[in-house]
Parts: sequence; C-alpha cells; structure tokens
Amino acid sequence: MGRGVDLSPRKKSEVKTLLLHTSHSQRKIAELAGVSKSVVNKIKINLDQDQPLSPKRKGKCGRKRITTPRSDRKIRDICLQNRKKSAGLLTQMVQESGIQVSKRTVQRRLAEEGLTGHRPAKKPRLTEAMKKKRLAWAREHRLMSVEDWSKVCFSDESTFEILADKSNFVRRRPGEKFHPDCIVERVKHPVKIMVWSVISAKGVGRLYIVQGTMRQDQYKQVLDTRLLPQLREWFPEGEEFMFMHDSAPCHKARSVTKFLADHNIPVLPWPGNSPDMNPIENLWKITKAEIAKEMITTKVKLIEKLINVWHHNPKIKESVKQCIESMPRRIEALIQAKGNVTKY
Repeated sequence: MGRGVDLSPRKKSEVKTLLLHTSHSQRKIAELAGVSKSVVNKIKINLDQDQPLSPKRKGKCGRKRITTPRSDRKIRDICLQNRKKSAGLLTQMVQESGIQVSKRTVQRRLAEEGLTGHRPAKKPRLTEAMKKKRLAWAREHRLMSVEDWSKVCFSDESTFEILADKSNFVRRRPGEKFHPDCIVERVKHPVKIMVWSVISAKGVGRLYIVQGTMRQDQYKQVLDTRLLPQLREWFPEGEEFMFMHDSAPCHKARSVTKFLADHNIPVLPWPGNSPDMNPIENLWKITKAEIAKEMITTKVKLIEKLINVWHHNPKIKESVKQCIESMPRRIEALIQAKGNVTKY
C-alpha cells in the first residue's frame, strides 16, 4: 500500500501491538493494519532499537511562508516610514503596494523584525536652535565629574492631581467593560497642585506648595523660605555648591537674579527644554507612581501623601544619589544624540 499521509499515533500503536503480540509476518501485519510493508518494517526497526515511533520533527511545520524575503523587507520599510500607524492602516498600505497579505501576517513580520507596539515616550519638541544650545552646554560641562555634580542643587516644579489614573490598557473578560476595576474615573475639573523642591547628593529638600501660578514674587518667597534654609543645612561650613533652575520666566526675572546674587548663590547655566538633564524629574516620576497606587480624592490627602512619599519613601531615598551620579552619563548621551532627546 502506497504512502499517502503520515500515520496517526493510533495506527502506529496498532502496528506495534501486532508486532509484539502476534506471530504474523510483516506482510500479514501490513495487510491487517492497512499500511505498507515498509511502514511495518520501519516500526519494527524502531522497536528493536528502542527508538520512539514518532521522532521529533526537524524545522518548522505547517503551511509554506506566503511572503518572500523581498516582500518582508517591503513590509518593514513601510512600517519604518509610518511608525505611528496602526497595524490595520499598515496592512492597507502594504496591500496597496501589491503585497496581498492579512493584518496578522503583517504583525508577525514586524514582530520578526523586532518592531512591536509600545506607548510612545513623551519628550519636549526641540528646534534646531535648541539642539545646538543643548549640545554646546553638554560639551562645556563634559569634564565635570560625579564629585562636581554632587555639589549641584537641582530644583524644579511639578504638577500633581487627584484621580490621576493614566492607564491606557486594562485586562477584562467579556461583559466586564463597565466593571469598577476596568474603568478610569474622570472629573471635569480635577484638583491640581504645583510643588517646588530641590535635591542634591545629600538628599531631597523641602517642599513648597505653589499658590496659583508661580511668578517672580512667589518664587523669591520660595527661595527665601525653602532654598536658603536647605542650603544652610546641606552646606553649613561654607562648602562649595551651585544652584540649578531652568529657564522659566519667573526664574530669570531680574529681581530673582538679584536675590540670588545678593545671597551669594552661584547659578549653574542651564539649556532650555532640557528636563532629561535634570535628575529631579526622575524623582518626580517615582513620586507620581507611588501616589497613583492609592485612590486620592481630596487636595488635603494629596498633599499629605506627597509629603509622605517625598520625605519617607525608601525608593526616593535610594534614587537621589543614583540620579546625581548619572549626570556624566546624561552629558555623554546628549553629546551622542547631538543635542536631540535622550533616554533620560
């Protein structure tokens, strides 16, 4: 009997039973089992050599690949030219180019190239002029060591809000679309607070809750009631230090510049639109993640939680020094990116 398809496990077991428990010839067994004599012979050899009847298959099995290497490259190139398009739109573009494949095939080919879907990183928009200034700043401060950066006090403001659940995904079963655990609650006008603080290699500094919009008069109050006491605490013996703040209008006001000069506070030059160079941003991110673990519905609770996390959370304490020590790597990354955005 000629071979048509691979024998099923049941048919192989039937031939095996006939070989082991009857005295029939191989020809007779082939006739009884409805298989060829060569099949019976192969199964007998495997039994004699104590080999499995179903050897492991070599290579991939299944239908032949529908695309060619050339069409795979075309799919990849279309994706690289349209990185923010959905798989459905990419499939339409691929089909319009003459490659008739399904959406699932496009997804598989992109996965093979390592082009998987992710939420895009949010970075500030940089003009060519901004990139040049960032690159020049990085080259100017390239030789600063970790010890030099440990003398810098980095400051910044950040905004926190109640019900700040930013989830983009949820895992749910059919019928659970409106389950309390599967929705993101929103309010029309969420309560927000802006806070200011400063960090150094010595730890995190005092927090200041900004009232309304930060303007130069309030910023001078921040410097007077928060920064100056913190500097006296961190550098009591007249140690060298530098103060960093960004180029926000309230920071660069003449009255603020005069206040810093009158109090002998040296200021580190800082390029605009460079939050990736400011290590306090990493601590703000950790703080927001910790606050988001609880459902906070009032301003008072938000402030209490913020203070608790900022001053007592072990993740903050562990990360401060690491963030400061990363400054030389940030500078090198900025130079490598030629002033463009970095991973920080």
